[in-house]
Amino acid sequence: MRMLYISFLLVLLGTFGFVLNRVRKAFDMLTPLLGWMAGLAYFFIAPLTILTLNGGFKFSAVYVMNGNWGEVDLSKLQFLGPYLVIWLSLMFTCAVVCFLVPAPTHRRNGENQLISLRQLQRVILITTALSVLDWIVTIWLNGGIAEFLISHWYLRQEGMAARFGGIFVLYERCSLVNQILFTGAAVLYTGEGLKHRKFHWKFSSLIFLFLLLGMVMSGNRIFIATYLLGFLASCWLFGRKKILVSILAASPLIVLVFSAWGWVRQDVSRIPDSLDTYVIHSDVENPAVSKLMEVTEGSAVTLLMHMINDFGDKYDYLYGNTYSRLFTFFQPRSLHPERTPDFATLAAMLYEPGEITSFGSTPLGEAYANFGFFGIFVLPLFTWLAFSYSRRLALAGEKHTLLTAVSFVVFIWFARSTFAENGMTLIGAALLIWILRIEKGLCIRAGDARDSANSSNITRPTTVSGLARIPGWESR
Repeated sequence: MRMLYISFLLVLLGTFGFVLNRVRKAFDMLTPLLGWMAGLAYFFIAPLTILTLNGGFKFSAVYVMNGNWGEVDLSKLQFLGPYLVIWLSLMFTCAVVCFLVPAPTHRRNGENQLISLRQLQRVILITTALSVLDWIVTIWLNGGIAEFLISHWYLRQEGMAARFGGIFVLYERCSLVNQILFTGAAVLYTGEGLKHRKFHWKFSSLIFLFLLLGMVMSGNRIFIATYLLGFLASCWLFGRKKILVSILAASPLIVLVFSAWGWVRQDVSRIPDSLDTYVIHSDVENPAVSKLMEVTEGSAVTLLMHMINDFGDKYDYLYGNTYSRLFTFFQPRSLHPERTPDFATLAAMLYEPGEITSFGSTPLGEAYANFGFFGIFVLPLFTWLAFSYSRRLALAGEKHTLLTAVSFVVFIWFARSTFAENGMTLIGAALLIWILRIEKGLCIRAGDARDSANSSNITRPTTVSGLARIPGWESR
């Protein structure tokens, strides 16, 4: 049985690697499609690979999980069906990429575009200032620094939502959108430095410092993880092999830090005690596998396998209700008390009843819970949407350089969390960019740059995405 799973995995990894390389050659920039593929690789295929090679996985008892959703034993026949559903969905996703993304061809000389690093720094500083203001307000709402540091990162958000209602939910959504915008701008800035072999270490260090502060303030490591994925994608996209190898060599340390943060963030005021607890409760039998599953949010894949077995039998299908939240999220709960909660909250209600939490189960988990076996086509559909969106942004050229980078970040999130929540985040990010007018002057054509007083603040010319120069696309 194990060799059967490994055979499926090898076919999947080979196919995914082939189409991912095809995406890299077709685009010369970070796009929503590349973000979607990077998210699938990290949040879906990586834990699935660990699960397959390990023959299954069981989370430690220290997590106090209700039921057995945190355990998957691939030697049991009951998990063969879920594994095949996952495999088919990912293979169909690869097929869509292979069909849509053209093979690399000779690129025509398109119009050059220049990115103003000074303007991009301004965008980063504006979003940083908004984040600092948000942190000050958050500390004030929690009663001061001491109270904030001892509060649980997740429970304090729930407490604020219960205390202030919809106003706090809206405020929290705006804060998330600003943080996404900061992360997207930071990824774009870092990518430009990697592309042109001109890294601004002082400003880049400032970016990383604020990412670390953001992780401390929010308790969530997803922003810095997304930035690192963007950093890796940029190194791979622009051929920075030495840096890529160095990061991969340091990856065990990164995994250890991210894993330990899961314990430290529960009470930042007692870091030494939290680290002691982390060491005491570490999985001594297979620590490497446990930490990798924690860092890649492998619980989403184990939960997914149980959902595939449970929905349609133990639980009724949702028939698209959680996707409809994209059109009903603005309705107050008081006016529509029976409105379906977001899928992450619903999953926690089903598998951890009575606990105040939310669960990720990959986009396939939400798709299967809504549509059953036909949910396997949702990932390919998302892939088509990511490709179409990437193509439109590429054709827009310099008009939406920042939105393209932000969309890259959001589509990484599409691979780990619910559709409606990410859709709202993407719409909010586009609105914030438009309201602040921060894309104006960010990217200009080479012919318009000759009057620039200081050319060192503008990167060297880069060509528009290759997909935008494929014959016939301009007229579509």
